Amino acid sequence: MTSANVAGQEIPDDNRLYIAAENGNDVVLSIDYKVQSIAEKYLKQAVIENGCQNGGNVIVMNPETGDILAMANYPDYDLNHPYTPNEWLIKGWDELSDEEQTNKLYEMWRNKAASATYEPGSTFKLITSAIALEEGLVDLTTREFSCEGTYYVDDVPVSCWASNPHGYSNLPEALGRSCNPAFMQIGLRIGPARFFKYARAFGLLESTHSDLYGESSSIMHDENEIRKIELATMSFGQRFTITPLQLITAVSAIVNDGVLVKPRIVKQTVNTNTGVVTNIDPVEVRQVISKETSEKMCQMLRYVVTDGTGGNADIKGYSIGGKSGTSEPKYTSTSDGYVASFIGVVPTTDVKVVVLVTLYKPTGSMHQGGEIAAPVVHQIFTDILPYLGISSDNNEAIQATSSDTSALVPDVRNKTVAEAEKILKNTGFNVVSSISVDKESTLVSDQVPKPGIRLLKDSTIFLYTSEDTVRVSVSVPDLKGMSAAQAINSVRSKDLNIIFDGSGSQVISQDYLNGTQVEKGTIITVTMKDELKDAH
Repeated sequence: MTSANVAGQEIPDDNRLYIAAENGNDVVLSIDYKVQSIAEKYLKQAVIENGCQNGGNVIVMNPETGDILAMANYPDYDLNHPYTPNEWLIKGWDELSDEEQTNKLYEMWRNKAASATYEPGSTFKLITSAIALEEGLVDLTTREFSCEGTYYVDDVPVSCWASNPHGYSNLPEALGRSCNPAFMQIGLRIGPARFFKYARAFGLLESTHSDLYGESSSIMHDENEIRKIELATMSFGQRFTITPLQLITAVSAIVNDGVLVKPRIVKQTVNTNTGVVTNIDPVEVRQVISKETSEKMCQMLRYVVTDGTGGNADIKGYSIGGKSGTSEPKYTSTSDGYVASFIGVVPTTDVKVVVLVTLYKPTGSMHQGGEIAAPVVHQIFTDILPYLGISSDNNEAIQATSSDTSALVPDVRNKTVAEAEKILKNTGFNVVSSISVDKESTLVSDQVPKPGIRLLKDSTIFLYTSEDTVRVSVSVPDLKGMSAAQAINSVRSKDLNIIFDGSGSQVISQDYLNGTQVEKGTIITVTMKDELKDAH
């Protein structure tokens, strides 16, 4: 066998050099499998439910270490078969040219959370607020910012997003209402030099250096040519673009006592030959704002959720903070559509987790971040906070129903069918079993739902024996917008069960997507909220 060089010329035997392959190192990621799975689940649901034609992404980060606990994009693809187009691309795939197919695959592989820039919209008002507070340009009490619906900058009219003028606001009120005229006034007070000084300090003028493949940086106006109108619109997150990773890193600095930390995706490397572990420590980049300013910002983030546009992210018993964002499709092309987003933090007294949800070009009946992105943050927090060991702010149990109208599902496995039915009925539940054998001697091998869960009385428990091999599936109904009574009737008509999370007049989200096939008896968890008038 002969060897050849790159020019195709034969290499003499005495010039050959054999280099044996070496084992590479293993890497330990910051990604938490459970958190990643939860983020992927609710992101997919949100993209489909809201008809987001350009998909969406989620980032979950620990602000103290910079650890990325989850980073999800949807639509996604099968890593085991990367050249197979996903369900979004398969339609019309064979009609595309080879070049078009290649370009589509590259787009499918793209990690938009780190590489795609977008207008952040009102989530960027957190940056503007932090700058103004740090520079002593505003305080938390003076109601000095006016909103008449339209604000003129160099004779150019710029509208507020809200149809009704906000009147006079102090800084927390302006942030809670997401008032554009108020932030234009704040931005002009900050001025270009200070704006870009802090944009640079927050890491918004360069990539985060996360070492993620293909990471991009912002597209900003020329610092030396910026006019008042550009500064005004930038103050509320329009007419420039950043990446989701840049935004969550900057907001993490705001809530982390003002310290910017580099995002970390790899925590350790392990030498596969020797077993030697090398730790990759967190990297503190710089102090951007003071701890005092950070504490004030955390208070305002909480206010946005309790009294402002972020109410759909709240969870009883936790001090959730956050900010919604809705950017308009004017920077590049109207075909880009709206971008709805929400960034949430918890607990605001000592932030341990930050979540950013970004949804591109929603085409459903709603498009505002507080309407469609905040509920996703709520769902993610609801599932990951107990798992991460982050306790609630009080000792009250967060229960969906009261003890008068609900009961714990008892464990009736390994009891006879007859005994199990009696126990469940005495507890207040309905029972379904397809058992044709002797109920007095046949044992229950499984039950749906599982024991230990608190359910409304009159919920239905399905019993199975070892001889039962068929489980019947049903389609989950669309519960969004329903009252509690309507939702109960809807799920029970499908032989499903329900748990209510939160309080309010209508369902704003559900944990199983409309149309999903689930086993009879499955519990559907819904989030209840009063309809928000302001959800920008």
